[in-house]
Amino acid sequence: MVERFCFDIDQGSTSGVIIAEKRNPTLDRQLELAWLNLKIQGTQYRRATAIQDRIFALNIRAKKDNIAGLQLADLVVSPIGRHVLGKQDKEDWRIVAEKFRRSPRGEVEGYGLVILPKE
Repeated sequence: MVERFCFDIDQGSTSGVIIAEKRNPTLDRQLELAWLNLKIQGTQYRRATAIQDRIFALNIRAKKDNIAGLQLADLVVSPIGRHVLGKQDKEDWRIVAEKFRRSPRGEVEGYGLVILPKE
């Protein structure tokens, strides 16, 4: 997700911030360590300096902070999760599925939908 965010930000001349929802101290610390690792080592497709230049912070916020972006993420992730788990798709899935980034051939998986861990 960090790579994709960096690529999207590259289209403009701005930087961004990642806001994640608090879970528990252990998971929050793991997320902070993963973020630090990205800033130091980068990824297969983005150098660490490119990540640092484009994403200036990771903020972990409580659900009670009532952040609109986190509420929107909840609305989007539920239909995706149901679909990936093989549960029956609902109307919200069709709405979300239309928004995925696609390959030139119209493929979603691996482009707009990446399922981890990969088998």
